[in-house]
Amino acid sequence: MRAKLTLAALCAAMLVAAHHFDAARERTVLGARDATGGGARLRLMTWNVGYAELEDDTRAHTSDLRAVADAILKNDPDAIALQELTGSDQLKVLLGYLGGRYRGAAARAAHTDRVEAVLVKSSGARFEDVPAGGRYAVAATFRPRADAPEVVLVSAHADAFRAARRREYTESIVDWARAHSGQTVFVAGDFNFELDARDESHLYTDDLKHDSEAYSYLLRYFRDAGREAGDTAINDRRIDYVFAPPAATTRRAEVLKDAPVGRMDHMPLVVEVGL
Repeated sequence: MRAKLTLAALCAAMLVAAHHFDAARERTVLGARDATGGGARLRLMTWNVGYAELEDDTRAHTSDLRAVADAILKNDPDAIALQELTGSDQLKVLLGYLGGRYRGAAARAAHTDRVEAVLVKSSGARFEDVPAGGRYAVAATFRPRADAPEVVLVSAHADAFRAARRREYTESIVDWARAHSGQTVFVAGDFNFELDARDESHLYTDDLKHDSEAYSYLLRYFRDAGREAGDTAINDRRIDYVFAPPAATTRRAEVLKDAPVGRMDHMPLVVEVGL
């Protein structure tokens, strides 16, 4: 009798342990409802696929796009913000490598030889240019799943050399997002903020002031969802961001350090949020 009771207790303990450690309970389909009660999950990627400043052509190289596609397919984001493509023809090449799994659009070129792009899985996505500081970002409006509310992702790229223009650009992006306050807006991209006061080269100019105020303006209305992921570019710089609505909770933020190829000087940032 005692042996039977012992066996019964062991079986019960095994069932409890199996329920607790069942890995399937932790998996959710991205863009689908979280079975643990946390709402929908959304995975976003941002990546400046251009080259370092010392190269003859610092825009994205078409020869790298297959590797870019491989990194996208491996990480399976619901939407991607890309920067420094040469234009819509290069985007078409990338979409071809992605095998029809994504739709995308490039921003209108204005006073620049490179453009932003946004890619989404949703077949019903809508795309539009976002006026920003005399240039254009690009936005996609889509549903992460059929019964989910619409989400907007803006792909942005602020001026690399002039902090005053970065501030003007950033304020335009934020004001555009505020005008769409009825929607869930995310902003992702390369903002080139120089926010490290330890770099004394910026202490005697207005650059630090402009960048700090631009970043603060973003934080009035968004969360810096990739803050804990670390540096995103060479020379220990964190200049690529995913800004999320305050209600969105960061579930994962990771810099993919092995993804760059050629002479790329940025690493992709992947952020997964709960909506």
